[in-house]
Amino acid sequence: MRSLIIKLSDEEFKRLEEEARNNGFVLLSEYVKYRLFGNSFTFSPRSQDTKTIEDVVNPLTVELLNVKKKLGELAERVETIETTISTKPGTQPQEMKRDRRDERKEEKRPPQQQERRSAIDYLKEQGVMYESKLSNLKNPDAFFDRLESQGAKIIWTAEERIAVDPIFFQNFLNKLTQIHTPDETEAQKYLSKQEHELFQKLRKTGSIYFDNQDKFWKLTS
Repeated sequence: MRSLIIKLSDEEFKRLEEEARNNGFVLLSEYVKYRLFGNSFTFSPRSQDTKTIEDVVNPLTVELLNVKKKLGELAERVETIETTISTKPGTQPQEMKRDRRDERKEEKRPPQQQERRSAIDYLKEQGVMYESKLSNLKNPDAFFDRLESQGAKIIWTAEERIAVDPIFFQNFLNKLTQIHTPDETEAQKYLSKQEHELFQKLRKTGSIYFDNQDKFWKLTS
């Protein structure tokens, strides 16, 4: 194979190179052969051995368009999911923000600002309250007077006052009538832990006694 050298100016080379590119040629030498021999030159700019610029660029363009389309669809899905999660039925965005602020305030609210339970509520849960165990009371008289006004049974002993829930107290009295032994150890078997503590307190202060005639425990008064 022989070589042919053609000298061109920069302007001529650029123009020739541009023509080759416009006609679908990648190699400038192939385009020159095509111009020299015309129809007798059998080379095809789209032959199996040569790829044109369009062959390279077009697939990339299609892929970029597909990627752009998929990104748009993904953005729409994300927006839909966020809206579904964050929006409550019938709640506008500004109202939703206010609800969130109110929820955070509720979470940060100090325990002392929450609704306080009354003494009678605690008495219903515990069954019995002893003055000797309420060392933090500022005004014991007002405390026990208030409990009594709310239905609590107040037992006065020589040592202290005892507040008892009415239902708890009635059950306690019913159990006393079923204990037919003066043995305190044996009597414990019939009582719960709280009832036995009350039994001991009242027995120690003489507020209950065992009636030998009726054969069960009774209140002194």
